[in-house]
Amino acid sequence: MSCEAVICDWNGTIIDYRDEKPVLEAVAGGVFLRSAPFHPFRMARILKARQEMEALYREKRRDGDFDYVCEMFRIYNRRIIKGLPVSLVQEVVDRYARKPRTQAGLDHKILRPLKECHEKGITTGIFSAGFRYGIDSILGFAGYRQYFDFCEADDLDTDDGRAAGFPLRTYRKKSALLPGLLTRHRLDASRTAYMGDSKDDEGCFEIVGYPVVPFLAPQQVKETYARKYRAFVPETEQELRDYLVKI
Repeated sequence: MSCEAVICDWNGTIIDYRDEKPVLEAVAGGVFLRSAPFHPFRMARILKARQEMEALYREKRRDGDFDYVCEMFRIYNRRIIKGLPVSLVQEVVDRYARKPRTQAGLDHKILRPLKECHEKGITTGIFSAGFRYGIDSILGFAGYRQYFDFCEADDLDTDDGRAAGFPLRTYRKKSALLPGLLTRHRLDASRTAYMGDSKDDEGCFEIVGYPVVPFLAPQQVKETYARKYRAFVPETEQELRDYLVKI
């Protein structure tokens, strides 16, 4: 077997939501409930954020080039996240991670083969523009976190125990950052498999030896990346398992 590592995207690859909106909404909802009745101004800011998000979603539907993700984080950071105790954010995220709906969103057809790879001594990791603490928490409650050697993703900026905001250090920069990740973990790009489902992952397919498009990816994405990068597109868990064993 020549493959020495399998690196996975998170959103739309291991879990079924395609951006961090569910996590941000969970933080907003949890903080809102904990703010009543002693923090009325915080509650008002959260309600204002929801109004702005509704307008943002309408704009997204009108303009395909509109960067919804950047604007979404800008609203949540300004209206909700900034100034919150980090412990409160983590408490709310842990509660979200435990919810049956959250856990049901995990794709075990990906996770089981990755666990087997890890147990065989292959390096396994996550590379994502998502919230690292949330990823760790969701996988931890599912019993899979220990099967990943690393999780490189964005985390809260903090100031003296309070959140300063969610940065977007990885979003739309993954192909530029991947070589450094490979160097840090002493991995050979030509012997690395990479699983991803979005345009942000496309540049990574040009770097690694074994591009893979996961089950949750839209059909058009599967067809495009299979044609453009000769990416492997498994139809079943067993096909993915067999591929990871033979490469």
